[in-house]
Amino acid sequence: MKSMQQLIPYLQRQWKTLVIAFGCMILYALTTAFYAFISGPALKYIFTGDVTDVLKTSTGETRSLWKALPQNWLEQLELIAQDYALWLLPSVIVIAATAKGVAQAGQFYLMGKAAQHSLLELRRDIFRALLHQPPSFFTKRSHGDLLSRLSNDANQVEQALFYGVGPLLREPLVLLSLLGYLFYTDTKLSLVTFVTVPIAVFPLIKFTKWLKKVSGRGQQAQAAINTVSYEALAGIQVVQAYGNETREQERLHTAGLGYYKQMLVSYFIRAVRTPIMEILGALALALLMGVLAWLVHHHDADPAHYMSFFAAFIFMYDPLKKLGKVADYLATGEAATERLLEVAQREQDVLEKENAHTLPPFKDKITLRDVSFSYGDKQVLNNVNLSANQGEIVALVGASGAGKTTLVNLIIRFMDPSKGSIQIDDHNIADVTLQSLRQSISVVSQETFLFNTSIAENISYAHPDSSHEKVKAAAEAACAHEFIQEMEKGYDTVVGERGVTLSGGQKQRIAIARAILKDAPILILDEATSALDVESERHVQAALEKLMNGRTSFVIAHRLSTIRRASKIAVLKDGHVVETGTHTDLLAKNGEYARLYQMQFSDAEQSN
Repeated sequence: MKSMQQLIPYLQRQWKTLVIAFGCMILYALTTAFYAFISGPALKYIFTGDVTDVLKTSTGETRSLWKALPQNWLEQLELIAQDYALWLLPSVIVIAATAKGVAQAGQFYLMGKAAQHSLLELRRDIFRALLHQPPSFFTKRSHGDLLSRLSNDANQVEQALFYGVGPLLREPLVLLSLLGYLFYTDTKLSLVTFVTVPIAVFPLIKFTKWLKKVSGRGQQAQAAINTVSYEALAGIQVVQAYGNETREQERLHTAGLGYYKQMLVSYFIRAVRTPIMEILGALALALLMGVLAWLVHHHDADPAHYMSFFAAFIFMYDPLKKLGKVADYLATGEAATERLLEVAQREQDVLEKENAHTLPPFKDKITLRDVSFSYGDKQVLNNVNLSANQGEIVALVGASGAGKTTLVNLIIRFMDPSKGSIQIDDHNIADVTLQSLRQSISVVSQETFLFNTSIAENISYAHPDSSHEKVKAAAEAACAHEFIQEMEKGYDTVVGERGVTLSGGQKQRIAIARAILKDAPILILDEATSALDVESERHVQAALEKLMNGRTSFVIAHRLSTIRRASKIAVLKDGHVVETGTHTDLLAKNGEYARLYQMQFSDAEQSN
């Protein structure tokens, strides 16, 4: 239960609601005990017709709970009962039932409210934690697994809070009130009777531990199902193009089979636990019936007293049974909570300092000083020194794996360098707020992501309140207005998931319009045209030139012909900047850049 204990802060925020719910639970427990108490005398009265049987035992003593009332009250009650017995006792039962019903409804609603509000805050915290993880985190985790945590696991926690924590508070109160009544009325008989309790509790504990292990494996299997389903549907074109529908069906069947096996074990635990608990309960009841019958027949004991005792004992079965189900919900909730907290409590790779300040507007220069970075034991960048003046276009070239994308990711602070520093003007980016840093940077990458909303909403993503005129102006500057107007709904056209209804060139131009509208002074272009055909590249390149105008740009380009106009070209090799200069200067040096350039054009000529 250690993981679920970490949910206590979420419940503490609902303390007012929980206090009222707990009050309702106390009333529910007390009325349950009162039902047990009144049942014996009421039954005796039905058979004898003597109203004093409701208030007194066979020996004339005042019955247990009535002793709590003042003596003069009892005298008045006895007088009233003699005159109005036929309707007084039914009225008492109806009042008790009403109080119990109101208490039950109140605690049910209030616990539901507390559970839902806790789930709302928990899911918000989990999603916030995910949003603040670096891109590298998502390359190591399947999206299906993460979505399973946000949906399936979060729902399991909500079930545990409502159907687990609620009854865990309520049912022990009912048991305590019944136990209190039993021990108050007949201590010796209660001690003899409850010798059997540990016999019932021990298997319940064992079943709970077993179920928790099975639930954890079942949730992992559910995550595997989500992962396979998500990948197959997200990559449906690849699946169909390669004719692998059957293979994907088999993958899902295999994942589903794992879940099926875990669920069979879970159902077996639940199936055998209830009969075992009922058999043990029946043994205890049989023993109690024998003892009570012997006392009544051989010791002239008061039958009404023992009927109430027997009723209270039977009433205890229902909360015990519910506590058994509580174990189910808590076991699955514990496993789900562990998976959720693994994400929520994961330490972020990039931390914002407590005294971080807002980055002032960019004016002068971006400088990388002795920057190094490693992925584990693999050194990606080693003592890189590079600068970009305001308005310059700095192109980053090199073979795959040279560290180009890592370098620009360090500027955005998707991760921090293991050595060295990056400064914008005179401000170390590690000392400024992440929000102010990233507000100063726009990114257009090869894999353009568009949300499943309208074109206008995608363009205005950085500034959702932008007017239609500003959105249109950004689209015109990105050479996108023409094709947008040709669509049936124009700027209100919904682009589909990941922009599936648009071509690659159209998606890129919308992404460029988004960057134009953001109007950040620093621009990062990561292979923005490498996946486009010649016609689309012509439109996108024209849009990029407008976007780069007046901005400090870092450009990663696969096609070296697209960076000839760069102010500075930095050539990376094995994590080092081995050359810097203009296109003409670097070709004249006949070094690494010239080799890459000649190799690319040689390959192009051979392909033609």
